[in-house]
Amino acid sequence: MGELVQPELPRERLREAGWESVDSSVETLFELPMLTVEGATERFEDEKTRRALSESTGYEIDQPVRFFAATRLGFDPPLPPGTTPTMFAPTLRTAVRRQFAQRLRDRGLTDVERARSERFRVRSGIRARMTKFTGTDKLGGGTSVPFGCWVAVWTHSGQVTIVSGGYPARSLAKQFDIEHDASLFRSPAEYREEFLSLLELVE
Repeated sequence: MGELVQPELPRERLREAGWESVDSSVETLFELPMLTVEGATERFEDEKTRRALSESTGYEIDQPVRFFAATRLGFDPPLPPGTTPTMFAPTLRTAVRRQFAQRLRDRGLTDVERARSERFRVRSGIRARMTKFTGTDKLGGGTSVPFGCWVAVWTHSGQVTIVSGGYPARSLAKQFDIEHDASLFRSPAEYREEFLSLLELVE
């Protein structure tokens, strides 16, 4: 397998919105029959919202509340000539969803459940298959906050791309009785729209 690199990302858009890159890695993600699947991933967290929530709660809560990540898959051994990831896309999607649910649990979310699937057209023109998961995070170790999390998978030109993200499924201002910081009044629908706007620009 040749060098594996992350997908192209809307870095300026992320930076302007307050996202910061917190991890860049290449690792083995899972095993398929006769194949090891590796992923080159870059993960971002919404530092702007984290700082706003921390300041508004007297620094009692100081942890990430949103994440966004993009991964490009690679295969070892390389796929033989004439074989493309599209040929076993259902198996790939199942493995990706299973691993995503486990990653959410590893982040500390509880009651993780698969909710629904839908399609969304990305920059390449391909319609990505998106799956939503729900869960609960105890921010600060105390207050339970519902979360909505998405993982999208698509193949294009022989490459497999995964984009994932998670956000509070309730306004943080309402959850923590905050009245003075407009950035914390965003609704789950607004968080979802931002995720989709970023997803649309990944290639």
